[in-house]
Amino acid sequence: MLVGDDIGESTEGTKVEVTLGDIDLDQPTAVLSQLNIVEASEVVKKNLPKTTGLRTLDPMKAIPHDDMVKLLKLCSEWRHNPNLVMQFGNVEAEIEFFASLVKADGWLKGDHIDLGLYLIRKRQQQLEEVEILDWTTTDVFFMNHIHTCFADNKRKKEQVGWKIRTSLVNVVNGKVPACGLDWQNTYKVYVPCMLQKYKHWVALEIDLIQCEIKVYDSMVSLIPDQSLKEELGPLSITIPNLLHTLDFYEEGVYANECTRDWWCPWPIHRVDVPQQANQGDCGMFVLKYIELLSAEISLANCTSQNMPFFQLKLAAEIARGDAYMP
Repeated sequence: MLVGDDIGESTEGTKVEVTLGDIDLDQPTAVLSQLNIVEASEVVKKNLPKTTGLRTLDPMKAIPHDDMVKLLKLCSEWRHNPNLVMQFGNVEAEIEFFASLVKADGWLKGDHIDLGLYLIRKRQQQLEEVEILDWTTTDVFFMNHIHTCFADNKRKKEQVGWKIRTSLVNVVNGKVPACGLDWQNTYKVYVPCMLQKYKHWVALEIDLIQCEIKVYDSMVSLIPDQSLKEELGPLSITIPNLLHTLDFYEEGVYANECTRDWWCPWPIHRVDVPQQANQGDCGMFVLKYIELLSAEISLANCTSQNMPFFQLKLAAEIARGDAYMP
């Protein structure tokens, strides 16, 4: 676990001797002692580069001391008032929402992933130096809209006349989710996807230039390739029909830019990525894949060993309402 001050600190932080499962949320003072948090006065200040571009993002950067105190006090307050409901963005959160993150003893749910992705998109718009702006993300409901659209149109033999719901059009136009971008201004769209048959989260990348769908799967041994392609079939077919209906490749920056016959079903293939070593980390892996890929940063830190820290950091970011800046 890494905890510290977020201004000019060493990224090495402080190692924790206990596991998150040992944390007693009723005793925040004891928790801070166990975590051996670096106080602000103990941090050695450094002359850091002033750049705030995403490529300088350090995924292992320590959690600020004050944010940890705030988070643990919040959890303690919840313990003493279990019926307390708090609003974070468009999510109403009860105690288990944060407890599962802080104690790292639960799977990430759709609300966790949606809030995490919202903070990632929001940070991108707040950066002073925007060096990578060729991507956006959807929310977890996007795949529900895809399956509904596919069901509405799957009997059609040709692309002409596909009925596209406003909910999907709004995603492509950047109206939803919050802090999203118009797809005409991006090259890649990252999608969190729950594979319903296997109850397993994967990250998808819709490549608008290569006209293909890349799958970042933290447990490739769980799902055979053919089963994966069958489950993602509706996306493979719906995306080109959706873009055709919107004349996506007929105007703007994408006119004549696609590298294949985009109107055909888009190919699906897995990308070689770090794998999880347990059964419950797939949601957090998806969030970190998307965060690091969008920043063009190595996925080397995406390990099961680091996931408890990433979950705790996500809880701190949600509580403060912002993702940490590079």
